Amino acid sequence: MNIVPLDNAGPRRTGILYNMTREKIIEKLGFEPNVEDDPYKVKDSWCFTINGEQFGIWDYKGSQQIGRYSFYGDKDTMAKIFGWLHVVA
Repeated sequence: MNIVPLDNAGPRRTGILYNMTREKIIEKLGFEPNVEDDPYKVKDSWCFTINGEQFGIWDYKGSQQIGRYSFYGDKDTMAKIFGWLHVVA
């Protein structure tokens, strides 16, 4: 799976990663948060492509403190990266 960072935020949320940490996301993606997002609502934000399809992950209003991150993109692909126990769409 070829994960390529992008520098722009994407569309709306299509799912949620549960029981997740910033460190685990960095480990799985291979890079630090790479997108500037709304500083009043989002602390960490990643945008990337996998095989040409765009994905994104971000925390929303402190959700990272309870292990929850929003995402957009194909849920099956996200499950391949993070495992089905962490993906809810």
